[in-house]
Amino acid sequence: MNPVVLLLKPGEVLFKEGDACNGVYIVKQGDLEVFREKDGSAVVLATMHPGDVIGTTTIFSRESRTASARAHTAAQVVHVSVDTVEGSFKNLPVWVQAVLKDSVARLKSSNDQLLEAKINEKKLQQKAGTRYHFAAQFSAFLGYAIRAGLVKDEGVELFPLKGVVERSESILQRRSDYLEKLLDAFVKGSLIKVQPDKKWGRSIYSPNAALMEDFGNFVLQCAKTEGAGFVPTKYQLLMSSLVRLAKKPDFKDYYTKVELIEMLSKESGKTITNELIDEFVKFRLLASVSGADKFSWSAVQIQKRLIFESTVRFVKEIREEEMDNKAA
Repeated sequence: MNPVVLLLKPGEVLFKEGDACNGVYIVKQGDLEVFREKDGSAVVLATMHPGDVIGTTTIFSRESRTASARAHTAAQVVHVSVDTVEGSFKNLPVWVQAVLKDSVARLKSSNDQLLEAKINEKKLQQKAGTRYHFAAQFSAFLGYAIRAGLVKDEGVELFPLKGVVERSESILQRRSDYLEKLLDAFVKGSLIKVQPDKKWGRSIYSPNAALMEDFGNFVLQCAKTEGAGFVPTKYQLLMSSLVRLAKKPDFKDYYTKVELIEMLSKESGKTITNELIDEFVKFRLLASVSGADKFSWSAVQIQKRLIFESTVRFVKEIREEEMDNKAA
């Protein structure tokens, strides 16, 4: 049978683990991933480029496929059938056949070991709270960079971002596209405000190095708890209302529950119940004065909770495969 050219779309599966071996595939264009499913997730064993051959580990034994393959980009491969491979193989000297069979057997063993190593690496990363640690490292880097490179222009404080992601890429060993996604998460969570400047280019306006460092410490704690204890997003409007109340000039040190319910209902336009106040105490948004039906709160602390927890939620939305990509 003559070789057959196949065109693959990004993400299209070439063959699956467990499929019957029908030959090998030579990559002509694009990239393909060889992967195995383990514990419900795909573990990439290798990325194949033009000139590489896929499917060799079972070509002689005719066992079922030991891994799956899919197109990472648009790709073109040439399929060479088992019969064609075996026909050419038989024409080789016996000693060459022996060497090739031994090499293929060793490759299969190496793939099994690589799979276990990848699984162990993933488990270690999960225990380390990977995404949280990367966010903490990047925020700490930005905090340091802001202190070193803060600019005052016509009374406005800003921090130019030109070259910052590229510098952090080499220091943090993360690809620039992943760091850009982290930066975008910081913007969406209101940790930083980024906008273009005619003179300085893309810049962080009114940068707060101390806030970046505090966020780094906060997100490291999230690595231990996986975000447990976050205030539900349905309460964010009420949290903002508490912040506005605390910023009013007639704000007192503490209020009774009745006063608090009345004030918060009026400020937010929502119905506030005793149970809701108890929820806020549980989430440490309100501090209960010991032995009295009185409550206090801090606008600064609540605002930080809003910003930090929102930012972490956006960080968690970054796909894991993007997070795992290291800088070349």
